[in-house]
Amino acid sequence: MKNKLHNTLLIITLVLFVLLFVQSVYHPISLKSLRGVFNEVKKPELSYKTLADGSYQRDFEEYQQYHFAFREWAIRLYNQYVWTFYHKTYNSWILIGKDDWLYESDFVQDHYESMIYKWFNGDVEGKTREFNKKAENLYKLQEILKKYNTYVFVNIIPGKDVIYPENLPENNWYFNPDGVHAYDLYKRRFDELGVNYVDFVEVFKDKKDKVGYPLFYQTGTHWSNIASVHAFDSIMRYMESISGLNMQNVEIGEQYTGNVREPDDDLEQLFNLIHHIKRDSYYYADTRIIDDSTAIKPKLITIGDSYFWNISYNYNLGGIFREYPYWYYNTTVYFDPYHNSTQDLNFLDEICNADFIMLNYCTVQLYNLANGFVDNALALLYDDDTNAPMSDEIIDIERRIYSDPEWFSSVKEKAYNNYIPIAKQVALDAKYVLNQQKNN
Repeated sequence: MKNKLHNTLLIITLVLFVLLFVQSVYHPISLKSLRGVFNEVKKPELSYKTLADGSYQRDFEEYQQYHFAFREWAIRLYNQYVWTFYHKTYNSWILIGKDDWLYESDFVQDHYESMIYKWFNGDVEGKTREFNKKAENLYKLQEILKKYNTYVFVNIIPGKDVIYPENLPENNWYFNPDGVHAYDLYKRRFDELGVNYVDFVEVFKDKKDKVGYPLFYQTGTHWSNIASVHAFDSIMRYMESISGLNMQNVEIGEQYTGNVREPDDDLEQLFNLIHHIKRDSYYYADTRIIDDSTAIKPKLITIGDSYFWNISYNYNLGGIFREYPYWYYNTTVYFDPYHNSTQDLNFLDEICNADFIMLNYCTVQLYNLANGFVDNALALLYDDDTNAPMSDEIIDIERRIYSDPEWFSSVKEKAYNNYIPIAKQVALDAKYVLNQQKNN
């Protein structure tokens, strides 16, 4: 009996070792991927040199740490243990609020008036001057682009902390009584200047207890999918009001409950648990375009943060716009089959041929509103020397620079060498060419 037990344990052990080996090498069992940002560790190349200098063993050990068998299960099991027994997470930028409400640390910082110190140095008066200057430049660009029938506007989306502050973590380590909110400063200056903007902060505060669905979910960081559906319908009506264009109408269906969809629980997903945190009902509403033969399909450029993804998930944007490129933080380009980066765009033609440019930012991201887009556009369209829009002659040369691959490539290289934005270098070269033409 004793030998039989030993043999059984030996067989089980051997089977486990074989299973671990096979899974490590061939991965026959498909596992749910972990969520979050990870540095990919590639398998090192075996050679005489890497063996001799000891780098192969070091790199292979590091590789094994990230590719051992059933790694995903092991990490989820450990994370579940830490959460269940200690109510903790090792994700340092997600904070646990009341009743297990989850918040990104940036939103908590902004609520306690400390976010501004992440972006700016100096006193409050100095910070206010910087925001005023950004608002004034935005208004300047807005008025210049009207000449090209391009309408710029800001879509301000509240952060989760603004709408559900009652569930924030009880702490004061972010509190700074001398801090200011970007939203408050921008809203006041936008009103004074006449900057085009849509303010969902006040709208959501008013709607919070009047609609039959959450505007943000307990375990997500973005506005809920259904909130974005109703909001974008209002945004389209605003676009019509500032442009006079007739756009397609969209019918929003009755709300219904369903399984959670991206990104309504995106913070919880980053915990990589086995079991879900307490779940509420998830509400959704489908959209349908009501075809209007008299409506036009404008071009929309969206520049901003990740809150635009909700809109793209719930609307048939191709049925509403002829083009709708998404310049994510003014860097990566989505929904554009020809470009992957804003560095590769014919920047001048893109903005002058767009019908709408929407700066789409939540309150936490307003501190870096437009991510340099306004400055780049003004470098091409506004002459600081004359304090007036660039002449048509200079803009024509700028267009030629962008349209000539060899010329544009040389200007880009010059910009990198001079440590200035490409748009600024294009403007400088265009001015130089025009002066040379006039002198000759």
